[in-house]
Amino acid sequence: MAHFYLLMGPDEELDLARAELWAVAGCTPQGRVAVGAMGADVTRAAYIRLCGEQVATGSDWPELQEAVGQLELQLEGYRIEVFRPGPKAAVSATELKKAIADLISGRPNLDYPRTELAVVVTHDGWHFGPIISRSAQRWRAGVRRPYHYSHALAPRMARALVNLVAAPGDLLLDPCCGSGTVVAEALADGIHAWGMEISPALAHQAAANLRALRLSPNIFVGDACTIAGSFDAAVVDLPYGHSAPVAPGLHTDILLNLRSQVRRMAVVVGADERRLLRQLGFCIHQEVQVVKGRLTRHIYVVTDGQGE
Repeated sequence: MAHFYLLMGPDEELDLARAELWAVAGCTPQGRVAVGAMGADVTRAAYIRLCGEQVATGSDWPELQEAVGQLELQLEGYRIEVFRPGPKAAVSATELKKAIADLISGRPNLDYPRTELAVVVTHDGWHFGPIISRSAQRWRAGVRRPYHYSHALAPRMARALVNLVAAPGDLLLDPCCGSGTVVAEALADGIHAWGMEISPALAHQAAANLRALRLSPNIFVGDACTIAGSFDAAVVDLPYGHSAPVAPGLHTDILLNLRSQVRRMAVVVGADERRLLRQLGFCIHQEVQVVKGRLTRHIYVVTDGQGE
């Protein structure tokens, strides 16, 4: 049975959304829609809006109608939603819902549905089926963090970085944790996460942010170049930009120290560091660029290439 996925988020972060889908569901989208064999739980996802079980498809609207009609569906308490990340259909969303409902035996329930059905319109075709999983993220918008920085990772991006390398139950390290956003998203995701900062002042502020979110303040003061331990995953947001001058060799020292201690890493830098990562013995599995204003973040999913 095939499953379809729908991505969300701004266009400038679409490559990161695709990488998250690759990590969560193992498939690659065309535009904002993907079809894969696995039905993944996307409740933790930052950019994956939903996963649906594909029970009917069509190259156009009449073909989809015919395919849905052949299913002879009998459902009580359903709701139909229409998503159009591709071209706008000649018929309206209301007309689509009514036409599909006419093919289903049973009564809808728009307020408290037992089954949610999706119609997804793309450039390549039409998809229909029950929604089996949705992103549940709301980014705790009503909570004010006491400390914030202009170039800090946004919570949604931090959640995606966590999802690239870790799953609930894993042990994750953020060795350059800044304001603690990655640690916060990981902890909220059911991951055992610890953050480290070489600056006691920054470490104190990151811990305060976690307390404001009612999360454990798992932050300690330490040097990413010398930390020792064993971790399932790490999100390594290396120093970059005008406000974070980088000492010569710092990136190399941090990455070399972590290489043998971490199974999977999402490395974030402000420049193309493919050559450096390969020179240090890493295998690059994914590469993404996210542009925000004058800042371009280069994101790499890597493992120790010695085991490849």
